[in-house]
Formats: sequence, structure tokens, C-alpha cells
Amino acid sequence: MSAAYPLDGAVCEGVATADYDPFFAETPEAEADALAMCGLCLVRRACLAYAVETGQVFGIWGGKTQRELRRLIVRARGGRSRGRRVPPGHPNAHKTHCKRGHPFDAANTYYAANGERRCRACRRARLALARRVAGRANGGER
Repeated sequence: MSAAYPLDGAVCEGVATADYDPFFAETPEAEADALAMCGLCLVRRACLAYAVETGQVFGIWGGKTQRELRRLIVRARGGRSRGRRVPPGHPNAHKTHCKRGHPFDAANTYYAANGERRCRACRRARLALARRVAGRANGGER
């Protein structure tokens, strides 16, 4: 479902001002106000769909708090950060393995905050090496 914004008929339409915006609440009371408005809104589902599709991680959208929104966005994107993937025309899109030979599959691939595709097995190896080096530097194993 593709949603367009602003949504006609939304209860929140015209509520936010420069001095008061419960949908980007700084207090629990303002957040409760926003959630109450969303509870009465007829376009709540379309609002939530818009927020998830466009990655709105701040504020209250479709009757969901920021924490709930973030979970929904991650679930909708299959765990990929910010929805970025290697586009089909990218020079590395054809690669099926990392430079160390590990496969780029669902279990072994994650996306860094900048959208780069990364290998989990290589990350575990880097972290293990960093721990060993830190242990030696602190007088641990030799």
C-alpha cells in the first residue's frame, strides 16, 4: 500500500504549531495526547504505511511510538539498515562472496549504516582479533 502525505481527513491536520507538536513529543503527556488523537483517526493505517515506507523513525505516526515504528521499519526492510541494498547496476552487485570467500547470503550478510554490504563472518573474525590484541596490550595472554 503506497501512501501519500499529507493525508486528507487526518485528525492531526493543523494541530501542530511552532510551540506545540505532540507528535514529536518531549514529554510523556504530549506523547499521550498524540497517541489519543491517533486512536480517533480514520486514516491511521495509511499514516502508518507512509511512515514505514518512508522510514520515519522520529515522532508518532499511525498511533505508534518511535520505538514501535523503528521495529516495524526494520521488519519491513528485512533487517537491512535504512533500506539500502546494492543496486542492480552497481559494480559489486554481482558478487556472491566477500573478499575472504564467505557467501553473501541472508544469514551471513548485514548492511552497515552507510549502506555497504558486509560479511558477518569477517566481522566476527575482526572482533576476535581485536579482543586478542587488547588482551595482550593489557598484560593478558602472550
